[in-house]
Amino acid sequence: MRVGIYARVSDDQQKEQQTIESQLAELRQFAAENNFPLEEQHIYVDDGHSGYSLDRPALDRLRDAARDGLIDLLLVHDPDRFSRKYAYQVLLLEEFQRWGVEVRFLKHPPGDTPEQKLLVQIQGVIAEYERARIMERTRRGRLFWARQGRPVIANVPFGYRYLRRNHNDPPSIEVAPAEAEVVRQIFRRHVEDRWSSRQVALELTALRVPTPTQKASYWDPSSVRVILQSEAYLGTWFLNRYRRIDPDSGRSRSYIAEKPREEWIPIPVPPLIDAQVFAQAQEILRQRQQGPVSSFRSLRHPETHLLRRLVVCASCGYKMIAMNSNAGRGHRYYWCRGPDPRRIKNDSSRCPHPTVMAQRLDDLVWSDVVSLLTDPELLLAAWQEQHGSGTLRFQEVIEAETRQLKKQLADGQQQRERLLIAYEQGAIQLDELVSRRKSLDERARELQHRLQCLEKEADDRVALYTLGENVDAVCRTLATGLETMSMPQKMKLCSQLIERVVVDHHTAEIHYRFPVSTNCNLRRERGRVLMPHAELLRQLSGQTRRAIC
Repeated sequence: MRVGIYARVSDDQQKEQQTIESQLAELRQFAAENNFPLEEQHIYVDDGHSGYSLDRPALDRLRDAARDGLIDLLLVHDPDRFSRKYAYQVLLLEEFQRWGVEVRFLKHPPGDTPEQKLLVQIQGVIAEYERARIMERTRRGRLFWARQGRPVIANVPFGYRYLRRNHNDPPSIEVAPAEAEVVRQIFRRHVEDRWSSRQVALELTALRVPTPTQKASYWDPSSVRVILQSEAYLGTWFLNRYRRIDPDSGRSRSYIAEKPREEWIPIPVPPLIDAQVFAQAQEILRQRQQGPVSSFRSLRHPETHLLRRLVVCASCGYKMIAMNSNAGRGHRYYWCRGPDPRRIKNDSSRCPHPTVMAQRLDDLVWSDVVSLLTDPELLLAAWQEQHGSGTLRFQEVIEAETRQLKKQLADGQQQRERLLIAYEQGAIQLDELVSRRKSLDERARELQHRLQCLEKEADDRVALYTLGENVDAVCRTLATGLETMSMPQKMKLCSQLIERVVVDHHTAEIHYRFPVSTNCNLRRERGRVLMPHAELLRQLSGQTRRAIC
């Protein structure tokens, strides 16, 4: 007989108290007393895993071994080591029974009688009730001590350390000097130097500063934003701030939501950041979340990059970030995130062209936008492609088809009336009337749909004719307005017209949000290929224009 044993403890405190060793000792002793052979590979231990979940590594290996027929008998200390939830206990016991594995609990005599099965079930229900009671008592106790101003959890914000209770002093929170200096440096970079969260994260990663979790090898921008938004650094840390929401019909899993502010419990902590600096940091974060144009206005050099958040690297596929050298007084670049050390895997290399000159690319794309908006033929072609494929038919053809469809609809109405008369005179039965009326109704709906399409085509032709008569005046008006646009207006226009600009060393593909199709010729000047209007080399999917940079 092949025997396996399973043991579990739910938290680090139980591990420190060596309850896992006591379980294993009793299980080994029971196996030895009954002459059960026990192999080390069939000892399954889950250290620090909750009994309220089945997602446990050792339990998964045990279930796999039972499924594959590697064990015949399983020894467990008591049912709540399997799970503290009765439904999970039943699931596991039925699963092992289906695979032919006998389960014995040391705290429960073996047997398969209904009374013994009922006892196991009752023990599972009691264990589940006990866990719920402990959790509720713990929650209430924490709330009580938190309202007395005592910290009750050790998971304090970055920059502080939790001091456990001793015989003379209650638990408290004090400043961690090294982490506190990192917090101050993050605020200085963000407020004084106007660095983004990502730039700060890259610097901290390069300096090998330990992360808040002490697990990751790099700083994530989201961790920097959490620090910038934490009110604890003003001197007040709030407990009872969040609650877990169970999944409903619209969600597949539980999630964390914020409670009303009046329910928060303040815990005083030593302040690390001045209130004015914190307010400036929140204002910068708020402005940078309002879109490419609004967020740029809050920076020191707002009118810089025309294509911010639109440029994509052709090699890496990442969006390129707008950057200034020498604090905006030097060259302007679009920088690819491919060289970011966090994004380079063991089997990948750095991006071959991490930067693109912004001035050259901005001029190229803006000239192409101007050429699009001031080209009468292109405007007409783009409008026609957007409202229908191919060339619109002559008005006479549309009117002839419309008359034909209306005649067919009238004939169908007459057929329905004749059917009703035939039924009243007894010439046809009710079943035949219903069947033939149904086919006539379907035919009428099809004809009505075709008629609506013809009416829309006629309206589009009238609109195209009207646009063609006034397109020259429209283009002249657009040209005048484009010349007087400010940089924020140009940025907003480009974000509305352009989906992305894919660049590499030599070409730029402009992906517009509307269909474009035109052909221009290249011209040479001073030995270099220039593109005064971002001439098209070839049409890509009807919405892409490729230009040489």
